[in-house]
Amino acid sequence: MLTCSLSSIRSVLTCIIIAGPVSTSLAQAPNVLSTYELVQDGVNNSYQPPVPKGPTSIPQTMTFFYNKNGSTDEGIYFQKLKSELSVTFSFDDQPYINVPQHVTGMTFGAASGASSTHVRSVPVINTNYYYADTARKIFTAHPQGPVGKGVNLFMNAGLQVFISAKPLLAANAPKTDTSRYYYGKLRLQFNKPVDNPVISFIGLGATTNFSDKRLGFATELELQTPSLALTKLSGNEEMQIDMTKTKILHSKTPITGNCDNGAACGSVLIKGSQISTLVFNVYLRPDGGPGAWGTEKVSNSGDMWHITVSLPEQ
Repeated sequence: MLTCSLSSIRSVLTCIIIAGPVSTSLAQAPNVLSTYELVQDGVNNSYQPPVPKGPTSIPQTMTFFYNKNGSTDEGIYFQKLKSELSVTFSFDDQPYINVPQHVTGMTFGAASGASSTHVRSVPVINTNYYYADTARKIFTAHPQGPVGKGVNLFMNAGLQVFISAKPLLAANAPKTDTSRYYYGKLRLQFNKPVDNPVISFIGLGATTNFSDKRLGFATELELQTPSLALTKLSGNEEMQIDMTKTKILHSKTPITGNCDNGAACGSVLIKGSQISTLVFNVYLRPDGGPGAWGTEKVSNSGDMWHITVSLPEQ
């Protein structure tokens, strides 16, 4: 069987949403920090319904909403921005472009489990993270914190990404923990320049289990945009930023798909102004376990994870 990224289904959250244009006269308490966030709650939608299902490698665009006091989420009051601000996620330079049943090596809106050979079709945008940050310590919305606050996994929409291990199974690729396989580029394109974006990654890691032999593997990313660096705002021990401040790495062995024990999860700041484009090289790295990428009969394994973006009030 295959154990995929993330754990525990979340309960439904009921909250009050107030929609309308942003007003500069909004009264705020001292030191309150507002954010721009991605949301999908049925009233305020960063992706206009209906949300399609994958797997697909077509670029996906989401719009930001203003969240008063969004750095702490003590109250959630999403409002449309006066001038639309959006981010488009796309894949470039994919080396695996003819993956049977999986379309390409990297896709949106897919997960393992539909059958032994096919991936499961899921919405490309969703709030179904299979994880609840109950301790409020993993994800941070605002560059100035507070740490572990502001990203609400019940409300903030995430783009679901799937990195298929099927090409590595077909190539009988080595599984040592020093092996690393390039899958292409993930590009984030803002429709107008932004300052200090924060990116949260949920569930970088997965595990296969055949005949009680496990193999873990995790997505790792390297920032390619010149003159920019990564700072880890919050997250678990599995997520690490290297000394060059350009690489998001998984620190532990064995790798699993659980944010509480074995998957890399957290929020990183890209500090800078007038940022229009962010480009990451995407890799898949095994942990050297005794298991396999898959089998001839079970070939739908991969790393499923989510990404969401927040911004300080611009």
